[in-house]
Amino acid sequence: MVSCNWATSALLALLSVSSAGVHAAPQNYQPNPDPVNEKRQKLQTLVSDLVPVTRVPVTFVTINTARTLEPTFTRVPTLNTFTRVPTLNTFLTLATTRIPVTLQTLQTTTSSTLPVYTPPTTPPYGYTPPGTTTTSSSSRTTTSSSRTSSSATPTYTPVTGANNTCYNRLKIDVLQRTDPDQFNMLLLAWQKIQTSPDSDPFSHYQLSGIHGAPFIPWQMGPGSYDYSQGYCTHGSALFTTWHRPYLLALEQSLFHAAHAIANQFAPAAVRTQYLNAAGRVRLPYWDWSDPVTQSYLPPITMQQTVTVTRPDGSGNPVSASISNPIFAYNFLSSSSISVFGAPWNSRLSTRRYPDGSWNDRSNLASSAMQSGFSTRVTNTYNAFLSTTYNVFSNRVEGVHDSIHGAVGGGGHMSYVAYSAFDPIFWLHHCNVDRLMAMFQATSPGLFVTPASAVGTFARPVPPNTIDDASTDLFPFRRADGSWYKSSHLNPVSTIWGMRYGYPEVPCSYQTRTPAELDTFTTNQVNTLYGNGRTIPGTSREWNVRLLIDQAEIPGGYDIYVYGGTRPQDPYADPYGKGYVGSLSSMSMGSVDQYKQSRIRFVDISLNSYLKEYGYGQADPYKITEYIRRDLTYTIIANGKPCYFQDLYTARYAVYSRDVYDSGKSDVLPYYTSDPYYHTNVTEGYPGGIKYLDEILYPVKVDGTREVPWAENNSTRIQT
Repeated sequence: MVSCNWATSALLALLSVSSAGVHAAPQNYQPNPDPVNEKRQKLQTLVSDLVPVTRVPVTFVTINTARTLEPTFTRVPTLNTFTRVPTLNTFLTLATTRIPVTLQTLQTTTSSTLPVYTPPTTPPYGYTPPGTTTTSSSSRTTTSSSRTSSSATPTYTPVTGANNTCYNRLKIDVLQRTDPDQFNMLLLAWQKIQTSPDSDPFSHYQLSGIHGAPFIPWQMGPGSYDYSQGYCTHGSALFTTWHRPYLLALEQSLFHAAHAIANQFAPAAVRTQYLNAAGRVRLPYWDWSDPVTQSYLPPITMQQTVTVTRPDGSGNPVSASISNPIFAYNFLSSSSISVFGAPWNSRLSTRRYPDGSWNDRSNLASSAMQSGFSTRVTNTYNAFLSTTYNVFSNRVEGVHDSIHGAVGGGGHMSYVAYSAFDPIFWLHHCNVDRLMAMFQATSPGLFVTPASAVGTFARPVPPNTIDDASTDLFPFRRADGSWYKSSHLNPVSTIWGMRYGYPEVPCSYQTRTPAELDTFTTNQVNTLYGNGRTIPGTSREWNVRLLIDQAEIPGGYDIYVYGGTRPQDPYADPYGKGYVGSLSSMSMGSVDQYKQSRIRFVDISLNSYLKEYGYGQADPYKITEYIRRDLTYTIIANGKPCYFQDLYTARYAVYSRDVYDSGKSDVLPYYTSDPYYHTNVTEGYPGGIKYLDEILYPVKVDGTREVPWAENNSTRIQT
């Protein structure tokens, strides 16, 4: 296992490019004579190599004399090259991992703007233990004034959203243009919760902290907690579903804050006007794949101040300029951030692409986002062609990850533990939720299926634990006091019960049939992201798949793909001309923290790139030869160069797949073939696959294998 944290001048120089297009190491760089064996030797002592002493220790049992049973293979043709298909696969299983945890309870401060929920006196009780305490030979005790043990049941407010009628969440620029009163109340409400005390569970501070830092319970009693991470379920089959009640909690806070402010207006007619507007307050979204606004940051998110209408001391409406609550979040005091790790414990405002003086450069974030627009649209569209919900969720999460990196640029959005403090996080994730709702509408028979669990703050998990639709989505409770589960969020009509919809899954369809909604939403998907498709027939979708075990490199890292051209210095300008896409793994909060072992992958469409350079209609032989010569790959880990030849689990593959499109606006295209993996493009080059099993059964850091995309082994047939 390696860190890729080299800092020599030779490694920071611009690297030459091999004939495969993979960035080669400098001439004075000596690769390991037998990198696979060396990596396996390192894996025998994972505790000392992998876990910094300041983090939660993870103990791996040493693998003794057990051996991997090598698979046998059958050579089968895949279009223009032969690949090997495994006919027998028996692999080592992961030894038991023990994660030491400590007990903690929440300070039971109630919200200043929301009603307090009284737990029922009969089952389900107000508090359910969040997990089972595990033990380890390596343990630590966490002591803090905010981390004390108590048997008291916490006081909490359930997450129910707005309590009036159903209104659609709108694209933020559409909301600003078409409903200025609602937008005005949204700004006032967001300012109010941003200035609410840190102790308020429904303040911007505490709601944002659920995602990561400061790593404390939110409306939960004593339990088994992992203080190295937040509640979020990144890299999990629950990624999309967990964020739905999370967004609902903020929307609930904004809704109640807006009503409190509207009630201050006078006279009665004005009060009624703004109460009606407050009733419509819903969280807006930023559609980063919209063909009209493309991927640019919404202009309102880059304005430091904004003009609003608010009540004066007598309730009369007056115009005022305020700090824009959608531009940045200003922490209330140094004590708010004193519990954060460095350098975040000295940053009193969120920033995007900050310079050395911590000035915001959102314009650079907007430019970085635009550079990947064409591919992002196709990747978004292709997510709707997924034949399982889990693969859809992974595809959307892959797009989502790259946006965090492009928007953050070293600021808060680049780090899992701190990203939710930047207000644009919520607009970004609202769009993820919108895509989830649209997929539920167009594929009503598909939903979360069992998959390997990912540990969170409230749910440390041992190996072989499963996440499924019945897994508790801590820390969010429903109106009856029970924990949210993914099953509570299906079918898509459940969002209307939470009092919101989207233009593509509108509240107005509550009385329509699922089939009618499917037709309507499918039409919207094709119109928005189908790139003008009108001609029926079969075409080929070209992709590059990037994968890595996210535990192999600490901190944050990205694998970038460039085509046609590339930035003169990709380390200084990773989103420059030629950027096609990337696999992004955000830092948990520090450069020395490893993530839980899990294969992460992303499929990046190459069709827009091929079309741009004149290969859109070329035959497969010319395309594969062009891709082999032209595509380049760059790995940046924590701001420094990293190389495929130094990584045990990082791989890339090029594949194509036949897609049939009826040309009808109310029907989505569908796959008519398994993927063709073009190993002639990648074999012989660092990180490139030579055999099919390298991509279908990728190796994890401990030598075991994971199969995260079973749908690629079957063909979907649709009549």
